[in-house]
Amino acid sequence: MVTESRSAPREYLPARIDPVSPGAIIGRSDGLVLRYARDDDAAAIVALVSKVWSEYPGKTLVAANDMPELLCPASAYARNGGRFWVVEANGEIIGTVALTQSVENGVVELQKLYVARGMRKNGLGTFLCQLVEHEARERGAHAIELWSDIKLLDAHRRYERLGYRRGSSLKTYNDTSATVRSYYRKELEPDQPVAFGGGAAETASVPWQTLFHLAAQDGAPQEAAKP
Repeated sequence: MVTESRSAPREYLPARIDPVSPGAIIGRSDGLVLRYARDDDAAAIVALVSKVWSEYPGKTLVAANDMPELLCPASAYARNGGRFWVVEANGEIIGTVALTQSVENGVVELQKLYVARGMRKNGLGTFLCQLVEHEARERGAHAIELWSDIKLLDAHRRYERLGYRRGSSLKTYNDTSATVRSYYRKELEPDQPVAFGGGAAETASVPWQTLFHLAAQDGAPQEAAKP
């Protein structure tokens, strides 16, 4: 377990974690769809992560060895009450993010934040982080942690803008690329709602938050997306 400086512990009253239907649509707008992942999304998700990794020298994804959970994303995350979300544009997966329980009581872990290269700098990455924060607050969590590849500097800047603090710990993974990741953590203030929207450095020209608020208006989740 990672040792980091933390705020004083608060009482943790975990909320009930209801199961979700794989593929259930949370919101849709102008060809965009936010939904929960299905297991048959595996090939598209692996392709997205592989493309992101290939932008960095020495990064190669062999999913069966490096991230076997991507081969059945819905089932893998459902086993421990996690969540895996995807955003589609005209049927193509352009962004992903996931949440799982941490080994620390009252803490969740943000995972699998990936955005297609052509869809960056418009608020999507920020929206996906905020989606995880909303779920964390719904569960009564007091903090979110994550491990981010030391090469993903743009992602690091986003996390820091959103209030994550970088710890001193590094973790080396026994994967194909010998990945080294830095530890980040965000303490959640109680009773503070998530304000969906782009950061100052992002144009936020695409209203990603509409995908979430549609669900709030209509009663999420909506119908399951068809394969």
